[in-house]
Amino acid sequence: MKTSRGFALALALALAACASTSPRTTDARGEVEQQVDKLLHAYAANDPAAVLAMLDPRGFTIYGSDVTEVVRDDAGLRQLMADDFALWKTARFGAPANLDIRVEGTVASAFFDVPFSAGGRPPVTVRFGTSWRHDDGRWVLMQSSNTVPTTGSSAHQLLHGHS
Repeated sequence: MKTSRGFALALALALAACASTSPRTTDARGEVEQQVDKLLHAYAANDPAAVLAMLDPRGFTIYGSDVTEVVRDDAGLRQLMADDFALWKTARFGAPANLDIRVEGTVASAFFDVPFSAGGRPPVTVRFGTSWRHDDGRWVLMQSSNTVPTTGSSAHQLLHGHS
C-alpha cells in the first residue's frame, strides 16, 4: 500500500511539474516569435538602432550571406546594414514559414524560412537560424546566420533526377 501511495504522489508531482512548465514554454515560444518578427521588420526598415536594441548585451555574432560578413559589435552591424541598403535601397521580408522554435530555460532557438525581396526584385527564400537568451524580462539575439537555400539541388534530386 505504501508503494502505491508513493507512486501516486510521485506521479502527481511529475504531472504538476509538467503542467506548470508547459504554459511558460508556450508563452516563451510566442515571445521569441514576436522578437523574430520585430527583428525582420527593424532590419527591413533600415533601423540599426532598433536592431541593436534587440541584441544580447553580453555579446552577439551575426553571420551574413557572404563569408566575410561576420559581425560581433555595434559598429560592424551598422556597417553591414549601411552596405546592404546602399546596395538594395529597399528591403522587404514576408511571413516566416517552417518556423521551429525550441526553448530550454533561458535559451531559445528559432529556425525559419522567409521570403525576402531587395530593391524591388522578385523574392527569394532566405533560411535563418537564430539563438536567443532571456535577459531582464525579454529575449535578446545572441546569434544569427542565414543562407539562400537552393531549389532542385538536394542530393536526392541530383542522384535520382528532378522530381
